Amino acid sequence: MEVAQDIVKIVFTGKNFKDLLDDLIKEIEVRNYLITRIYNIDNIHKRYSQGIAPDIDFQHYKIVEFCNLESCSGLISSNLLAGVFMPVRFVVFQSFEQEEINIVFLKPTSFARLFNSDKMMNFAKSLEQDMNYVLEEIVL
Repeated sequence: MEVAQDIVKIVFTGKNFKDLLDDLIKEIEVRNYLITRIYNIDNIHKRYSQGIAPDIDFQHYKIVEFCNLESCSGLISSNLLAGVFMPVRFVVFQSFEQEEINIVFLKPTSFARLFNSDKMMNFAKSLEQDMNYVLEEIVL
């Protein structure tokens, strides 16, 4: 796996973090995916302000997990070990004193290659295409 090749990173400027996160969630849901969990890693600021967390260099950090039950079932049916990378996720973060907001994801085709399965690769390609479409819609 090569980070530069297997991880997609899009940088947004001129948007409020909360608005961008809301747009991302709406676009995911429009494509018939279910948001399974949003990890609020940035709540560490509360602990940091109380002096019980290590130094951090981000202002916002969210991990948005999502899944389409039909696709998920198909992937798992192609290989029961496929659940190790489900659900898929977008990471959304913003550093301190930066206008730029980053949205990052691991290409589903990257982990599908590990299984050497045409069926799994087909599901992964479809999922990856949807993830790219979600980001394209946010840009517009």
